[in-house]
Amino acid sequence: MALLPINRQLTASLERGQRIAVVDLGTNVFGLVVGTLDADGVPHWFHRANIEVALAKDGFGNLSPATLQRAEAALQQHTNDAIDHGATALFGYGTSALRQWPHAESWLQDCSLRLSKQVHQGRRIPCELCTISGETEAETIRYGLQASGLLDQGPVLINDIGGGSVECVLCWKDSVFLAVSLPLGMRRLLQDFPVHFNPNAGPFHAEDDPIHADTRPNEPAGGPTHPQNPYLRAFEECYSSLRAVFESELGPALLAHQPLHIVGTDGPYETLARWAQAYRPEAKQITRSLCQAFGQAATQTLPHPHPSLHPLATDAIVHASALMLALSDTAQGIPIVVTDLSLREGALLTHFLHPKRPAQTPISPVVPEPNDPNNG
Repeated sequence: MALLPINRQLTASLERGQRIAVVDLGTNVFGLVVGTLDADGVPHWFHRANIEVALAKDGFGNLSPATLQRAEAALQQHTNDAIDHGATALFGYGTSALRQWPHAESWLQDCSLRLSKQVHQGRRIPCELCTISGETEAETIRYGLQASGLLDQGPVLINDIGGGSVECVLCWKDSVFLAVSLPLGMRRLLQDFPVHFNPNAGPFHAEDDPIHADTRPNEPAGGPTHPQNPYLRAFEECYSSLRAVFESELGPALLAHQPLHIVGTDGPYETLARWAQAYRPEAKQITRSLCQAFGQAATQTLPHPHPSLHPLATDAIVHASALMLALSDTAQGIPIVVTDLSLREGALLTHFLHPKRPAQTPISPVVPEPNDPNNG
């Protein structure tokens, strides 16, 4: 099992009921949660906030000064929010974009020190930031769902869609049958399957190229894709590629363990759930056909306003819907259950439930200075 690199200097005195903050340092968004675990082992979430940072705006492997400025400004805001909501420490975990940047650890170490000295409302809190592997990311997400009781009924396939990577975990309670982190995040899909507009083509209309509910998206009814709908072309190309990857990476394990449903975490899955509630309120659960209807809405109504699809960018809606449908088809069309729990919640619970795990090299132990309002 991949363990979070926990600094024992910050967790040795951690008690249940004490509020802490965790930031998921994602490729697109830095997501904050403030919460605790009470004496009975029940999680409580007091505050969540997301700030878009777009770490991979200029590609992967290099972060520009402007990008780092956005990232640190977001962390400063999250630190202030954490203090406002009673957190006594802040932990941040960098994922795909940060772990591919060779200078990430040194930058996070320096940033940790600056944030730990940041005073807000007369208080400051110790902050620790580091990167984690894709394996650790997947396991931490799974652990949070297990601790919250979402893995008790039978085998499930957990899917977390990020900006740089996609985590898939096939498990039942604490038994993990397969855990993979694949470089298939939204930023990568947008780069690999861009939406190309033909300046010589006229406007497209949804009725020109319908996809019927009983037809796979790479086999549209009525012949080839209408050339005037660039969103549909991108959807079909993205779907076909992802379907092949998922079949190769997940197919044998899915066949062997037959999960009951997909557990989709946060992000695009919450967008799918909002869309289903708004446009298919009669649906009892998110099925394969409803997932495909979401893809139809994305490709046929864009670029027209579609309020329930906010906050994803229009192109990302197309690619996210293709990914979710490709995964659903690979898993034989099993239903989707959506949760707002993800990496940040799993990491927070890990600090309470495994406080004595061996620590890796500490990132930034904080020594209280004289006259520190948090000292004593």
